[in-house]
Amino acid sequence: MIGDARLLAALAGVVKRANADGVSVCARATTRCVFRFAYDAIHQSLVQEGVNVIIRVIRGRRVGVASADTLEPQGLSRCARAAEAIARHSPPQESLAPLPARHRLTTTADHVPATARLAPEETAASLQRLFRLCRGAGASLAGSAVSGDDEFAVANSAGVHCYAASTVAGAKLVTMFGRLSGYASGVHRDVRRMDLESLLKRSLGQSLRHREPVTPPLGSYEVILEPEAVAELMAWLGSIAFGAKSLAERTSCLAGRLGERVMDPQLTIYDDGNDPEALRMPFDFEGTPKQRTVLIDRGRAAGVVYDSAYGARFGRASTGHAMPYDETEGPFPLHLGLVPGRSSAARMIRACTRGLLIPRFHYVNGLLNPREALMTGLTREGTFLIEEGRVTAPVTTLRFTQGLLEAFSRVRGESRERRLVADPAQELGCAVMPALHLARFRFTGRSEE
Repeated sequence: MIGDARLLAALAGVVKRANADGVSVCARATTRCVFRFAYDAIHQSLVQEGVNVIIRVIRGRRVGVASADTLEPQGLSRCARAAEAIARHSPPQESLAPLPARHRLTTTADHVPATARLAPEETAASLQRLFRLCRGAGASLAGSAVSGDDEFAVANSAGVHCYAASTVAGAKLVTMFGRLSGYASGVHRDVRRMDLESLLKRSLGQSLRHREPVTPPLGSYEVILEPEAVAELMAWLGSIAFGAKSLAERTSCLAGRLGERVMDPQLTIYDDGNDPEALRMPFDFEGTPKQRTVLIDRGRAAGVVYDSAYGARFGRASTGHAMPYDETEGPFPLHLGLVPGRSSAARMIRACTRGLLIPRFHYVNGLLNPREALMTGLTREGTFLIEEGRVTAPVTTLRFTQGLLEAFSRVRGESRERRLVADPAQELGCAVMPALHLARFRFTGRSEE
């Protein structure tokens, strides 16, 4: 762990020495211990350590951005000079938002020593126990386990000095039994809160079936989407609809519809980087504190997220959703949440006449028609047919093609329980989601194998 004193000192040195009218520097340092396994054996274990620093300089109305993978003073000086040179040769920008004003924040509230000190031998021993349990059930196990820590800091010439340290632990388990497989994932800041045996039980519950998979006719079905499936769709909505850039370019399904009902009144979607149930991130890549932003308010299009540039363009304050300076897609929601309902997964299944229970999707493409949030993707392991309120037979892989505004306009149920869904190996982004019961979801293709 680098520590706030050293990391902020390195960034402050860049700000002090840069030859520019304005300077902003952000740095992320990560450590990950990764285990990958298949057929009840660990086949890869590694430790990844890295640091990335991005420097943004302003000269007049010209901007330059450069990055380095070091904290060494000489490397940072070279990076700053490169950013200055890029700024000198860049075209002037017509409108340039000022740097975020003075703000100081240092927090280690999400840094759990037990996770940071987790020895690889402890993880390996936990996995060996899972292997034995899985073999005892007659199934085999594959997946990954990840733990590590993160440090994030931002400093600028307007007086911003921010630092946050955190830890994370997570696992993905795939159990295989004959032609069937099951999946479960979990993530937490505190490795002691990671119940791997409960995850294994959930995955085995999907795969330990003795009925052969069925292939239902294509068409529209009721669906009950578990939190991982809901999170996948919400992440795509965040990408194509909930940012100010897509609103400005009128590619968002909310463009021209703010204030209108676009989804079922049961749904309220928000983004909150300070949500204690999420993987919190108290400030963005400009050092602006994150604000809870309601995106869909009881079915009505309520707003989008802003950084300083798009905030200035729309006459709004930044909501603390700036991405790294070298990103081009504008502000982005990284901590999506869906306000929980009053039902349960079991009750929603009992209320379903004929439908599909879907734990997760994969290969989702949300770019078919962003204006209508039209997407396509595949079901995966653990998909089951529901008949007259009972889970009956496993289902072969199906392809959906569905507009999400249409699907989310007919919600029959929403669970009280929510799950945190995130991929700690990818480091950024998470979602806190309930299960959803949707009245219609369209399936247009299948895969027999």
